[in-house]
Amino acid sequence: MTHVAFTSWYASLKPTGIEVVPGLHRALPGKLDGADIRTGEPLRVGGYGEDRSVYTQPLFAPEGAEPRSVHLGVDVFAPAGADVITPLSGRVHSSRINDAEGDYGPTIILEHAPAPGVKFHTLYGHLSRDSLKGLKPGTAFMAGEKIADLGTKRENGGWPPHLHFQIILDIGSAKGDYPGVCRRSEQDHWLGICPDPSRLLGLTGA
Repeated sequence: MTHVAFTSWYASLKPTGIEVVPGLHRALPGKLDGADIRTGEPLRVGGYGEDRSVYTQPLFAPEGAEPRSVHLGVDVFAPAGADVITPLSGRVHSSRINDAEGDYGPTIILEHAPAPGVKFHTLYGHLSRDSLKGLKPGTAFMAGEKIADLGTKRENGGWPPHLHFQIILDIGSAKGDYPGVCRRSEQDHWLGICPDPSRLLGLTGA
C-alpha cells in the first residue's frame, strides 16, 4: 500500500458516528500535557502532534539522548472500565502487555483493509489486562464492536486511565507495540507514518 492510496481513501471517509469510547462527542478538546491531564467527566481528548513535557521517564528520555516528546496518537481520557470500540472493521494483528514505567500497558493492534489497495493498522493502548485474555491474531471485529476496556493506572504504565489511539501506515515487524512518541528532530517522518486519527474518530481535525 502506498501512502497516497491511504490519503485518498481517508480524505473521502465519512463520519460513522461510532464512538471509540462512549461519550466521545461530549469530550473537551485541548492540550493534554502534565498538569493539564484530567480524568473523569467530562471526557478530555487531544494530543496529536503535541510536543509534551510530561514524558520524563527513562523510556522516553534516556540520559544523554534526545528525548521522545512528540505524541503520535490521540488520547481519550475516561474512567477505568470504559468500553473501547473499534470505529472500523478489522482483525487482530497482535497484542501485548507493555509494562515498563510510562508504557502502554495492555495493547491491541488491529489490521484494516477497508478498500482495494488500502491496508493499515490501529493501535489501542492503556487497556485492562482482562481485555487480552483469549485474544488471538486473526480474531475479527466489526465496526462498532467492543474490543476492550480501559485499564486502571496500575495496569497501564502508571498513567491516569485513558485510551491512546493511533493510526500506523507502516508497521514493519512490530507486534503488540509501536512507538507512540517520537523525537522532535524526527517528527516529520513519524507523523507521516502515523497520520492524525481525528477523522476516523469523528473529531474535528484531519
